[in-house]
Amino acid sequence: MRVESGKRKVENGERKRKNFPLSTSNFPLFICLAIMAASLTLSPFMMGASQFFLMAVWLFTGDPIKVKLQRFIHNKVAVVLVSLFLLHLMGLIYTSDFAYAFKDLRVKLPLLILPLVLSSVKPLSKKHFDLLMLIYVASVFVATCISFGYYIKNDYGDIREISHFISHIRFCLNIVLSMVIIIHYIFEKRITTGKVVPAFSAKTALNHYLMWFLLFWFVYQLYIFESLSGYLAFAGLVFASLLYLYFTKVRSTAWRAVGLTVVIAIPIAAGLILYRTVDRLLRVEPVDFSTLDRTTALGNDYWHDTICFPVEDGRYIGLYFCRPEMRETWNRRSELDYDGLTHNGENLEATLARYLTSKNLRKDAAGVDALSDEDIHNVENGVANFNNFIHPGVRARLSETAFEYNQYRRYNNPNGGSLSQRIEYTRASFYLIKKHPLFGVGTGDIPEAYRQAYNDLSSPLEEQYRHRAHNQYLSITVGFGIIGLIIFLVTLLFPYCSAKRYRTYLYTIFLVIVLLSMLPEDTIETQAGVTWFALFNSLLIFATEKGKETPEKQ
Repeated sequence: MRVESGKRKVENGERKRKNFPLSTSNFPLFICLAIMAASLTLSPFMMGASQFFLMAVWLFTGDPIKVKLQRFIHNKVAVVLVSLFLLHLMGLIYTSDFAYAFKDLRVKLPLLILPLVLSSVKPLSKKHFDLLMLIYVASVFVATCISFGYYIKNDYGDIREISHFISHIRFCLNIVLSMVIIIHYIFEKRITTGKVVPAFSAKTALNHYLMWFLLFWFVYQLYIFESLSGYLAFAGLVFASLLYLYFTKVRSTAWRAVGLTVVIAIPIAAGLILYRTVDRLLRVEPVDFSTLDRTTALGNDYWHDTICFPVEDGRYIGLYFCRPEMRETWNRRSELDYDGLTHNGENLEATLARYLTSKNLRKDAAGVDALSDEDIHNVENGVANFNNFIHPGVRARLSETAFEYNQYRRYNNPNGGSLSQRIEYTRASFYLIKKHPLFGVGTGDIPEAYRQAYNDLSSPLEEQYRHRAHNQYLSITVGFGIIGLIIFLVTLLFPYCSAKRYRTYLYTIFLVIVLLSMLPEDTIETQAGVTWFALFNSLLIFATEKGKETPEKQ
């Protein structure tokens, strides 16, 4: 009887340990990772603090430090990842601005901490990993709810302002990665011979319908942000997912033919739609200037621009322009001075002229009087196009980009334009790379090098817009030369190429998103960007059992 009782106690204890969500040794590690994942879109302060919590857990819990360091040193993938941080340390040798250099190193600490910690401790079980992904997706959902609250209040001058905690670009990357995670759990390793069977069980934290709701919710949130970087990352998600499905899951010849057709057709169709949309935005029907009205309804003279021809939504902005009437009528309807600035710092007259053109109204007293109170409020907040306001999304972003590029091409004015400014950033970057091809300018001298480059090139960029490359590959090359770029590319691609076990759906699509995001942005030059990259790059490599997802038992 005592033997049976003792045996029953042991069995009960084993069952409790098995059902307990976290082992005691992994609990502090999990808490730190959960805080970091949740704070990526909700709290920049906790994002930084969680890194120090993680280091404290690593130092004072678990195996001896010596054992952990040995595990790290013998993990060649971890050593390669940490070499990116060491590259920045080496850049101190030939830098002169140590104040900026140490500030940059502090921002880049996740590149050292996360691979070091996660490669040298016991990996999370699949259950713990899934729970961590759930916490991350839930935090992104909460952040999108907050941003959507700002959106529906319509209390913003630029749609990017609704991202309350981090930049809208980094926020969009988090949204796209959340979509990748949801897709992974909806179709987890159950795609066979072209037939998709959802792999969802009662044990999973999110139910099947909630997952689909979150997926469409995130797509909609990405749509309203009007971020070209976000759209590019989403396009990478769709295209890379199709390729992954085609090469790893589809075995039927018929389905392979269908898949190949879809993979080829999607980029072609997207390119044609993009071309037609931009063409409609910029192309204007010929105008017979001899037939234009010369005076307003009040008898004042119109001014018609017959030289510059700026275009808004396929219409010439400079036609039917009567500045005195616009000034008098605007100042009567708004507290903002016609000759001043909008709430977001844009020239009010130019914003008003563009807004009237987008509504097909003349730039005179009648046109301004025809605006509703909401229209006046929009112009005050810097909204320059009515159609983009009522139809946000891809078309609105393309419309704004087309206008900016047209201004840059005709008047050599890149100021305030996302695309045109990036052209100037690229010019300055290649100028610096040509001057320092092998080793770059060093970790701390990048800001000063760009300032000097803009002066040497007599760039039309105003001082407030003179930034660094906004392209991670160019930024690395400017800082550390061609040699640094090679090291950087190795750190990005080596884990994926080193072993088949890393080529999971999650890590494949994450890597595609990272590589694409670094084309229009300096992804790892900000705290939010580098923490996001280092966390998930390390999690997807080191933090699961055997370095890969373990498929559920059939």
